Amino acid sequence: MSVSVGKWTKHKFMAREEELSRHLPDTKLLTEDSLWWMLDQYSHIMIKPCIGYQGRGVIQVSSLPEEKLEIHSGYKKIILHGKRETYDYLKENHLSKKKRYIVQQRIPLAVIGKSPFDIRVMVQRKNDSSEWSITGKLAKVAANGFVITNAVKAVLTVEEAIKESTLNNNQIQGLLGKLDQLSLFTVKKLANDYPKRRTFGIDIGIDQAGEIWIIEVNLAPNTSMFKKLANGDYERIKSYKKEKVQDQD
Repeated sequence: MSVSVGKWTKHKFMAREEELSRHLPDTKLLTEDSLWWMLDQYSHIMIKPCIGYQGRGVIQVSSLPEEKLEIHSGYKKIILHGKRETYDYLKENHLSKKKRYIVQQRIPLAVIGKSPFDIRVMVQRKNDSSEWSITGKLAKVAANGFVITNAVKAVLTVEEAIKESTLNNNQIQGLLGKLDQLSLFTVKKLANDYPKRRTFGIDIGIDQAGEIWIIEVNLAPNTSMFKKLANGDYERIKSYKKEKVQDQD
């Protein structure tokens, strides 16, 4: 029996590990009750399809004064009044009855200018090898008006992104080493649940306080964005991958 590759399943696997759980945003399966509970806790939350690629279907919901709520999808925003109107709107325009969704604490990502960025870390092993290696890293800067990086304004090296960001020197100290350590630890744990996988793409966020968060782990990550760096990462990643594996996430 195959193991689900959905976001909720992967979250549960990672949450079992104390070392990983503290780097995970608070996450629940989406119901009307869990939506409002999470919004009461965090004021800004993300709704994501359990199975989805390249940020499709991801929306942000934010609490505003006077019982108003803001829906932010792509670069579009709409303001609604009250829980009933908002949930009805979500069901009609964003939530498919055929899909499961998670609701997640929104991480206030560090920014470059006014644009949030996150980091993709590629962790791979070669055929017939149990040794995991970090084969590439990059930073994705969200396009203007977007809250997630599925629409990318720029692709930078992680070092460039951190240097250009609002993070201060104290927050930056030791950050790259922590990123590598957490990425390798994450994959070594998830590999127990997905033993046939040789390629993982980890999306990591750094918040405005310099804390590291695991946003998502992709089991069939898109690698084409690494071409933009021209630093050898793309060639290294491809040398590890099987030709028959298709880019998805």
